[in-house]
Amino acid sequence: AQAGPHRAAAVDRILEHQSADAHVGQRIDAGLRAAERGARLTGQLLAFSRAQRIEAKPVIVADLVAGIQDLLTRTLGPMIRITLDLGCDRVPVLSDPTQLEMAVLNLAINARDAMPNGGDLTIATRLTHVAGDAELHPGKYVQLDVTDTGTGMPAEVAARAFDPFYTTKGVGKGTGLGLSQVYGIARQAGGTARIESRPDQGTTIRMLLRRTDITIEPDAAPKSAEADPATHAATVLIVDDDADVRRFLADSLDALGYQVTEAEDGHAGLRALEQGAPDVMVVDFAMPGLNGAEVAKAARQKWPRLPIVFASGYADTAAIEDVGGPDVSILRKPFRVNELRGAIADALRMADTHPTSGVS
Repeated sequence: AQAGPHRAAAVDRILEHQSADAHVGQRIDAGLRAAERGARLTGQLLAFSRAQRIEAKPVIVADLVAGIQDLLTRTLGPMIRITLDLGCDRVPVLSDPTQLEMAVLNLAINARDAMPNGGDLTIATRLTHVAGDAELHPGKYVQLDVTDTGTGMPAEVAARAFDPFYTTKGVGKGTGLGLSQVYGIARQAGGTARIESRPDQGTTIRMLLRRTDITIEPDAAPKSAEADPATHAATVLIVDDDADVRRFLADSLDALGYQVTEAEDGHAGLRALEQGAPDVMVVDFAMPGLNGAEVAKAARQKWPRLPIVFASGYADTAAIEDVGGPDVSILRKPFRVNELRGAIADALRMADTHPTSGVS
């Protein structure tokens, strides 16, 4: 996650000044798509570690499944034939997209393991109405079924499959947390998860996710990296031990019209703060000596209202929230220039609402 966290946004900068050669543009675009796929995969892997904060938002389940089809194909291998039967009902559910992707991937991997000689995996979605269910409130739900043609489970195993730490796999081959996480994700979405399985007749894991009335906001159109008039007087302190990342951030913010100061580690960042508070501080989390949370805590002791943006590919969310609270701004590497622009703009709006002031 940390090897090339700035590449996707760096490609954004190249696209602004790309050659007129159409082939160059096509190659840059292909590289950007590859970087974005890598970012999604990194997020999916980090989700297994529970390192990232759950951020529930309206999600179209069929679109989410379609978006990870390539990942499923690469992960499951050529012996598994994948069929997607995705309903056309564009009904949103309220869930964390990364966590829900993780659940689908987890179920697909379990299905693959149940088909050691290959087989068929079907992922289907449809809208269903629930009534008279002791576990669920009545209403509309999106049903997500993951069905395999594998070995199946006896009734006593299926009855315990969602229990934490319960596994039928050998020592070192399973933690017993996968299906319990799936169940937890379904419950967080106002639904549940269930199993239909018989020995030698395959398995269906069904997630029922409650419909939400919250509308999906359309993605904002990307802005060019030209300077905003309001940013010319704003100063940003960058604290990051990776020289390449610092250079990219500094170049990007300079192009956006900010005045930039750089610090190569946490101690250097605190020394820079002794000279006065910037309008915004952008700080990495994983750094030698002082990590980003420790830097932010020390900075807030002198400048209690200093807006801070954490830019990190892997971070201990709990440690960050101890400093900044549950609404702390975290810019997940790799990110795009437009995401950087938005994070800094939000931080400046915070500064306008709560002006920075020192304490003696």
